[in-house]
Amino acid sequence: MLGLSSKRVYEHVMAGRLRGVRAVNAIMIPLEEVEKFEAGASGRERKIVPAWRISVGKNTQFLTLILVQIRAGKREALVQKLEEMRKDGGHLFPGTVVRSIVESQTKAGQVIISLMWRGTVMPDKGKREEALEALRRELEDVLDWGSAEYNDGTALIHT
Repeated sequence: MLGLSSKRVYEHVMAGRLRGVRAVNAIMIPLEEVEKFEAGASGRERKIVPAWRISVGKNTQFLTLILVQIRAGKREALVQKLEEMRKDGGHLFPGTVVRSIVESQTKAGQVIISLMWRGTVMPDKGKREEALEALRRELEDVLDWGSAEYNDGTALIHT
């Protein structure tokens, strides 16, 4: 319900950020506590900004960018589907080192799908296309794949 691991819930209870009562081998948390709980931002501020790198040989990084329009009136449905995808752990694109679906601030109603693979773990073109096709089927009612622009590239420099 909270979208957190049991370990993280236990840490919140122990720190007093979430009220709970131990009952044998479980922690009971009142429903109203769950409903009002707001998790903080994850991660921490970087102390050192990573330097630029140039990958060579099998460690080269490859990028696929897809620009696609959200179907009219389907933005909220897209957000809901993406949340379900996150919760279910779907469409992980094996071998990716970066995966993101971004709402464009430049072109209204457009999303940018970014997938980056390291050459040493990148699956063959057939497996990548199979994974993309599964994503297209999942989101075909909210994204206009007929409008999609695809761009593949090799990273010249990266962090």
